[in-house]
Amino acid sequence: MNRFSAQLLLILSLLVFTTACDDGDIIVTTFDFDEIQLENCGEPGDYVFYKINNSNLESISLVLGTTDEIYLSTQDRTYALNGTSNFVNYRTYSAEVGPEFFCSNVTPSTPEIVNDFAGNSGDALLEVIAVNDDNDGIALENELDELDEDGDGDPFTNPLDTDGDGLPDYIDFDDDGDNVPTANELDTENADGDDNPYTNPKDTDNDGIPDYLDPDDDGDGILTRNEDTNANLDPTDDVTDPAVGPDFLNPDVAVETVVEAYRSHTFTLTTSVTVTLLDLVLTNGSEELIRESLFLGTIDNAFNATFLVEPVFTND
Repeated sequence: MNRFSAQLLLILSLLVFTTACDDGDIIVTTFDFDEIQLENCGEPGDYVFYKINNSNLESISLVLGTTDEIYLSTQDRTYALNGTSNFVNYRTYSAEVGPEFFCSNVTPSTPEIVNDFAGNSGDALLEVIAVNDDNDGIALENELDELDEDGDGDPFTNPLDTDGDGLPDYIDFDDDGDNVPTANELDTENADGDDNPYTNPKDTDNDGIPDYLDPDDDGDGILTRNEDTNANLDPTDDVTDPAVGPDFLNPDVAVETVVEAYRSHTFTLTTSVTVTLLDLVLTNGSEELIRESLFLGTIDNAFNATFLVEPVFTND
C-alpha cells in the first residue's frame, strides 16, 4: 500500500465513525488501484478512463466530455474538472462491477453504489503519443526531417515527402510515387542477412538511388509508373519477358503508357495515453479528500485504426 492509499484509508476510517449506516454497518474503502490496469472506452464527447478493483468492490473513473480527437496526434492535453462535462468518480459497490458500468449508454441498475466520491475540482493531464505506420519496412525516424532542414528542432513539422503527393513518407506506403509499394523495393530477400530490409534496398539500375526512392527503377528513361501497360496502377503485373521480370525492372523494354494517378494508401495509427489527475478534490457530502497528483496509469493501445487516403497526383 502506498503512502496515499494508507493516508486515504486512515481518513476514511476516521470518517466512518460519524457516517455509519442506520443499521450499524461501517463503510470501509481501500482506494487500492496501484496494480490495476487503466482501461478506456468512449469517443469524442464522451471519453471514459477507468480502473476496477473487484477484490475491494471499488472503482475510479474519469469522464471527459471534450469533442477533441484526443487520440489522433501526439501532444499533452489538460482538461479542467468541472463537475459537468469533465469529472472523476471514486465509488464502492455492493457487488462486483464490470466495464459495462462505464461504457454502456445506459448505466446498469446493479450493483448498488454504496459510496460515491465526486471529483469536480482539479485537472486531468493526458500525455498522448500517436504513432503512424505505413508498414513499408522503414522505421519512422528514417522518414522524418532528420537534418532539421526547417531549423525548428521538430522532425515532424517538415517530414520527407519524396513524391510530393501530399503524404509524408512515414504514412506513404509508396514513397517515390511509382505505384510499386516501398516494402516491395527494399531487401525483400534479406541478401545481407541482417533481417532489416531497409539496410540493403534494391537499386536495379545501380544509379545510387534505391528503387524505393527512384521513379525510374531500371533507368530506361520511362518512369516506373508509366511502365504499366494495362494501366491498372500496378506495374508489377506487366511482364514482357518472364525471364527478366516486370517491365519496370527490364531496361530492354521501354514502352510508355501514361498513368496520371497514384494508388490508394492505407496506414495505421496506434495511440498510447497516460492519465494523471492534478489537484484532485473528491467529495461525498461533507467528506473531502484531496490529492495533489494521482497517477491513473498508461494504456499502450488506447486507440488503433487503419485509414484509407487518396494521394494527390502531380506532374511536378
